[in-house]
Amino acid sequence: MQRLNGSDHGAFLPAVATDIRPIRQLVKARDVAKKLGGAAFHGLSKHASGKRKPYLPAVKMGPGRNPLRFDPNDVEKFIDECRRIAGQRAGYASR
Repeated sequence: MQRLNGSDHGAFLPAVATDIRPIRQLVKARDVAKKLGGAAFHGLSKHASGKRKPYLPAVKMGPGRNPLRFDPNDVEKFIDECRRIAGQRAGYASR
């Protein structure tokens, strides 16, 4: 058992196995746009809202002009999906 905050007040906490995952650093829309080769922020917000496919998951971090934040793993998946869709379109156009 562990002592609460290291104090000697006699308060003990049971040892609990927890699944602690590392905190992921979220990135701003401006940074995602740069990674995508200068894509417009407006386009990113449409993908994040689901109005445009493929969907790009985002977290809204309060009010303001640019509250959207993106998980870099989701951005990579989004890029892969865009490539897959572009490949399908290229295959369709060459027929």
